[in-house]
Amino acid sequence: MTSSDPQRHPKTGDEVTDAPEPHEARNAALDAVEPDRLLEGEDEDTAYLDDAVHWTNVYTELLDFKRSLLSLAEQRVTTMHDSAGLEIEETDIKVLKAEAARFKRRLDFWQARIPALRAPAGTEPA
Repeated sequence: MTSSDPQRHPKTGDEVTDAPEPHEARNAALDAVEPDRLLEGEDEDTAYLDDAVHWTNVYTELLDFKRSLLSLAEQRVTTMHDSAGLEIEETDIKVLKAEAARFKRRLDFWQARIPALRAPAGTEPA
């Protein structure tokens, strides 16, 4: 086996992926739930309508993705052993809900920016 070949779990035969380093995982988890974190390249002060449309599309996709993961997690947790289900409820589902809430706030922000950027300079959107 070469270093590029996937490793297999010795008991299940499932492919094993490399886990991030502990500090990378911790930072990613904190970033995921940081309510005011912007995505790379996101500029709230943009004067361009195209930017607002772009970020509206990005956050629509991200929110849809998180909602689908959350729905799957909530469905699966009901079929798990109590200890496993509790772990999912106390960690994964809480993180998914926090991420979805952040994406929803960002989506709302960008949806509100579109009419503001469409309005002629010096006027308020209707």
